[in-house]
Amino acid sequence: MKNEGESRTYTEVELADMLVKMRAASNAYYTAACSTGVHPFIEFAGLMNEYIKICEHNMNDGIDFTETSVHTGRTLHIHEHEVAYIGEKFGCIFGPSLKKHWGLFTKEVLG
Repeated sequence: MKNEGESRTYTEVELADMLVKMRAASNAYYTAACSTGVHPFIEFAGLMNEYIKICEHNMNDGIDFTETSVHTGRTLHIHEHEVAYIGEKFGCIFGPSLKKHWGLFTKEVLG
């Protein structure tokens, strides 16, 4: 756990172990999702895998990705190409429905 003044709750070894478990969970999801035959549902695996990649590069930059959320106010460092990929995945999953409610979506996401 984090000591006073430290920037991480977990060590890099603990975070790396979490990434291994996250990949295993995503792979299990992908296998199960493929059995449904529902393409938008399968796309969530791509979203999860992108999140895992983002978490990994944040860990490598010294950021505890477990502490980044709307609840903590701490942010992940995300590259533009990652944002574009996330947007593409949301488009595949929700399509025109998301565009129809874009104002509400951005209000909820961005505050």
